[in-house]
Amino acid sequence: AASVEGVLIPSAWVQSAVGAAARLGLGATGRRGASMDVADEGRDKIALCGASGIVVERLHEFSGRGSDIFASTERAFEFCDEHRYGELTYDADGLGAGVRGDARVLNERRIASGRAALTVTAFRGSEGVLDPTREDVPGRKNEDYFANRKAQSWWSLRTRFQRTHLAIAQGKEFAPDQLISLHPELPELGRLCAELSQPTFSTNGVGKIVV
Repeated sequence: AASVEGVLIPSAWVQSAVGAAARLGLGATGRRGASMDVADEGRDKIALCGASGIVVERLHEFSGRGSDIFASTERAFEFCDEHRYGELTYDADGLGAGVRGDARVLNERRIASGRAALTVTAFRGSEGVLDPTREDVPGRKNEDYFANRKAQSWWSLRTRFQRTHLAIAQGKEFAPDQLISLHPELPELGRLCAELSQPTFSTNGVGKIVV
């Protein structure tokens, strides 16, 4: 992957992040939450990821074959309950659009039974950037540098991996909250590492980053 032009997150950076929290003496402190990538009944699987602070600590995938988006959303809620995640973010572009209504119904059931609702947030990579006038990359306003929220979010992830690699490989110091760590015992860790190095980036006709 490192030989491919425009690789967003080089493989070496990803490898540095494996077990980085323990290697740097950092704890898994901060917000606990999960995320969901929705798939249909085809070959692609529905993916769930759980994180505590900067540590990606759990992965789970399952097939949507024979079920619907409601059933998949229900399983995501169960995943959050099992691992004590109070927040769930989902990819709302495409198939994930239906999660909003399903999550509302599930939360209404929870409240009716005396349980706390799960905080559910939509992520739409096709939307405009967050904080357009802020400079995530010094010297360039976000609205001038990223084509959309997807590119902005991937770039933020890239920056975390880059800082983590510099902290591991060169001993440079960064605020812990600016790093990322992949738990070394994650299932499918090898495939996750490979997929993280697959996305590439380029610039469009007006000089904005596209992933």
